[in-house]
Amino acid sequence: MGKRLAIIGAGTAGLITVHHALRRLPGWEVRAFHRENHLRGNWGNPYPGFVSTSTRFTTQFSAFRRFDSSVAPGGKQDYEEFFREEEYGNYLEEFVASSSLDSHVSQETEVLQVQREGKQWRVTYRKKNGTTEEELFDAVVIATGLTETPRPAEVEVPVIGSIREREEVRNRTVVVMGGGESAADAANRLAIPDRQNRVYLSLRSGIRVSPRYHPIRGVPSDFLRNRLLLSIDPDLRNQVGQKFVEARIRHRERFERLFPSRRKKLASSYPVEARKRHWDLLLTKTSKDLLFNTFHNKSDGFLDAVGEERIQIIGPPVEGAPNQFRKFDSDETLTVDADLLLPQLGYENHFGRLFSEEKVSLKDFYLGCQHIDHENLFLVGFARPIIGNIPTISEQQARYVTATLAGEIPRPNPLPELHAADRAALEKRFTRIDLDAVYPVEMFPYCDRLARALKTLPTRQALGFRRWLKVQLAPATTMHYLDDDFVPAEIDREVIYTPLVLNGLLGLIRAFDRLRSGSAPPQTRQDRRTDNNSL
Repeated sequence: MGKRLAIIGAGTAGLITVHHALRRLPGWEVRAFHRENHLRGNWGNPYPGFVSTSTRFTTQFSAFRRFDSSVAPGGKQDYEEFFREEEYGNYLEEFVASSSLDSHVSQETEVLQVQREGKQWRVTYRKKNGTTEEELFDAVVIATGLTETPRPAEVEVPVIGSIREREEVRNRTVVVMGGGESAADAANRLAIPDRQNRVYLSLRSGIRVSPRYHPIRGVPSDFLRNRLLLSIDPDLRNQVGQKFVEARIRHRERFERLFPSRRKKLASSYPVEARKRHWDLLLTKTSKDLLFNTFHNKSDGFLDAVGEERIQIIGPPVEGAPNQFRKFDSDETLTVDADLLLPQLGYENHFGRLFSEEKVSLKDFYLGCQHIDHENLFLVGFARPIIGNIPTISEQQARYVTATLAGEIPRPNPLPELHAADRAALEKRFTRIDLDAVYPVEMFPYCDRLARALKTLPTRQALGFRRWLKVQLAPATTMHYLDDDFVPAEIDREVIYTPLVLNGLLGLIRAFDRLRSGSAPPQTRQDRRTDNNSL
């Protein structure tokens, strides 16, 4: 009798895991359990006006390629290069249909419990009709991701719960708490003019807002981030990067003149642009405790609302005073008589509750995907990038997990020591992130670690100098890995958007970095690389 794999969750992470399991594990029965009645992922049925933070090109699976890195000519910057509205859900449905993945997914089925039974796992689940059943599996992959359960805030104001409630708010005073993309998006939605809301965004410190479209050539910022940039030591790059970002904000028009775009730009009044620039610079300069290099908010549309004074940025609430808040970056206070509160202070994973007989948590998984004690228990989709996207990180994890189950790559040894070192590095790097809730990553260095184990890194020896150089300069993507889906000819068709003078400057910084680092072993240097977007 063949082995059996259970995948809990069939959103983005679960579906790509099903796909690679079917390819890599012939003879295995692959079964996914999904609580929803659709296979469109969390972004599949979004709110009106939704725009993804990463481009379609960089977000698509390597195993299901539908988009190239071209920029729509002419017209306005209206996000043609990004997933809009329901487009991502449509993409996932096409992906499912292309490989008949739905035949391996039990929809409207909720997993209630996962128990260890010898070397296997007993999975108990409830079907749509209410009946409860259980089955044994040889391995389990949890791909449920983070649930949208905002952590509560200690402010005595009625709290907005669901997205549906948020969309119905009109003529109210609302305080949104948090500086992530979810908070900025929520504030922006609440501040739509015809809703007549008075919206405040409460921040404890500054945030770094990265534009979807960069003033350099007017292309998506994703397309200016290449491997040459990512190869520079993070400390040096971040020092240069913060100065560069501040210069970009101060001298936007100069950048646009030096590196012009053929695309039309949306015009706005001088006062609006002045306020946007003031807050963009202030939020960047007040990113404290390494926040500049830890949190990158690509919901730049909310800056338009700030410039138009539809969103007011304030500081944190004053303890013990329900309607008192600090002014932003000040000890002074102001009164906000809010009708509603929307706390967007982080999300939680809940997969631990599935294990009633033993404690299983995110911190028990090496690299956020491989359990340190149970060799047949994995996670996919719990890594969260500083800048980057979740789908393609999940695909790399799915490749790693299924290759491990197939016996193609060995279990790391000594795993406890490697895991302890990885955990210590995360605690040092991400001091403001709850590591029990999410596994934060710097996207390409993390994906490179998995690719190194899979032996799929895009090396000069494997590609030849010409294509290797193109990989260094073209938009960074996981489609450059030398896996089963790699298409060499696609590299030849890719466009290099980073101007020659900037690539030359990056090359000089990289040479200085190597000279400064001396004879550090190449692998050590590569493990130190990060994915912070200095542009």
